[in-house]
Amino acid sequence: MEKIKIGITQGDINGIGYELIFNTFEIEETLSLCTPIIYGSPKVATFHRKTLGCSTSFQVVESAEMAKEGQLNMVNCFGEEEQKIEFGQATEEAGKAALISLKSALNDLKAGIIDALVTSPLNNATIKLADGESFKGQTHYIEDTLGEGKKALKIFISNNLRIALATDNIPVAEIASHINREELAERLVTLHNTLKRDFFIDNPRIAVLALNPHADGKEEQDIIAPVIDELFKRGVRCVGPYAAESFFSAGNQNHFDAILAMFYDQGVSAFKALSLNEGVNYTAGMPVIRTAPAIGVCYNIAGKSMVEDEQPFRQAIYTAIDAARNRARFDKERTNPLQKQYVAKRDDSDKLKLDQETDEN
Repeated sequence: MEKIKIGITQGDINGIGYELIFNTFEIEETLSLCTPIIYGSPKVATFHRKTLGCSTSFQVVESAEMAKEGQLNMVNCFGEEEQKIEFGQATEEAGKAALISLKSALNDLKAGIIDALVTSPLNNATIKLADGESFKGQTHYIEDTLGEGKKALKIFISNNLRIALATDNIPVAEIASHINREELAERLVTLHNTLKRDFFIDNPRIAVLALNPHADGKEEQDIIAPVIDELFKRGVRCVGPYAAESFFSAGNQNHFDAILAMFYDQGVSAFKALSLNEGVNYTAGMPVIRTAPAIGVCYNIAGKSMVEDEQPFRQAIYTAIDAARNRARFDKERTNPLQKQYVAKRDDSDKLKLDQETDEN
């Protein structure tokens, strides 16, 4: 079978994106798992490779359709255009280049030419300088570009730890006003469906954290608890709300397939404390698959061959591959389920008992 095609953006050319890519695919075994396609500049990549003293090779292809298995492919998004590389600097030119790479990859992702996308770290501020738009990050950009009206859900992943965010990038003073029944229910349904379809967990268990320190505020009583009760009746196995401090200190995260945190710091602080250096940012709720290493551009070490561990990027590649396979398997098994059930049982008289899926988000 044809290997899964994984698109990879170059990220900020003044950061560590290319070092992460080259270090990951320096191991030839990684190429046996997928067909990687970088959306970037061959000139920039060559400069990075020379500066880093890296031996990883890549081949320029005319388009992602022309990508070959067993090699690191690159689609040239810039033609003969030159980009000025200033390692460690936040520049408008780097922001412009990062956005061009992202747009090119998303076009192919939308067209189904690639099966999943892994985005390298970039700097939101430099893209705002270059584009003049209120760029809120790659997750929001993907939501606006390819979401088809659906809302993206951030899930931070490390091994069996998965922490999703009910709200994201909101000032602390505004968090409570964004916690309402409709949106909380939507987040939980999205998380439930993602665990089933993209992670192939048949009957996932979800822990819901409280907004307030002791889980005894009006938000817990009037919003969070009622939503949990209602969704549980509908087949979404969510429980809580749990006070965040006691939840993690007791190791309760090990008993659940995922956790829904109410705000960014509540979830990400716990995640970083538990995940060490293997974090992946997964974009759920979208028609497409996108992952990213949960690290920044790291200007302080860019161009110095000082990336000690490319594991977050490697895990982002692995997660994208697994999600693409799981989603294809999930969808295939639910195509014409009546026929599949009869064939499996070999007895048309058997009474069918089909799972009723929660409405897909």
